[in-house]
Amino acid sequence: MLFMIRFKKSTEPQLDIDNANKILENIFAANQAEPNTIPLDVLAAYSHYRKKRFSLQKIVIIAMVLFLLLAFLFIVPSFTIHSETKNSEVNPVYHVSVDTFMPVQRVTAIIDGHNIPVYEVDSHIYSIEPHINGHMKVAVTLINHQTVTHFVDVENVDVEAPLVVSSNMDSENVCLYLSDTGSGINYKEIKAVGLSGQEILPVSFDESSECVVFSYPKETLNVYIPDNADNTLHLILTVK
Repeated sequence: MLFMIRFKKSTEPQLDIDNANKILENIFAANQAEPNTIPLDVLAAYSHYRKKRFSLQKIVIIAMVLFLLLAFLFIVPSFTIHSETKNSEVNPVYHVSVDTFMPVQRVTAIIDGHNIPVYEVDSHIYSIEPHINGHMKVAVTLINHQTVTHFVDVENVDVEAPLVVSSNMDSENVCLYLSDTGSGINYKEIKAVGLSGQEILPVSFDESSECVVFSYPKETLNVYIPDNADNTLHLILTVK
């Protein structure tokens, strides 16, 4: 035998306005209070109106927030690059100033595929010290992933010391022929220091032939040859 059992969905009891009015009047009477002067159906209608108005306000606020967030997604950075050194000076330093109220995610600098270190020196201010010459690409990216790129030509970078291309000597002098393709040799600062600690200056130098002459040493000398960018070549002259 097959039995079928049906379940009815329970519904919440509904109270009509008339019965609700009677209950409210009884409550006021039991508490010896003045009866309500505003009909209950008016109060119910006003409550329904307030709910609808609140829902509409919530929708408007959410729409405004989404609109503002959407606008933030398309804000692009604005920045300037200026050099802290004069055109005639070597090893230029560049400052990047980012003009935005949004957080900066990263600042990068690249020359011919080489990454150049970037240092944050202040809020939205960055310092770049290139170690090679070339066409430098500087990119600023905000937290919303919007990126702007500028380019600047980097010159007068000198991080290499002078070279000795040849030498000759006799019983009286040692002549060193030098080369420096960067800032140039600082002949006035060339010196030698003996093992005894005595400082020895060149006998002469000729900038046109790039030659510096020392007296034939009586002891082993440490020779220091700087360029105009403070890169220094250290040589040791040994007495035989």
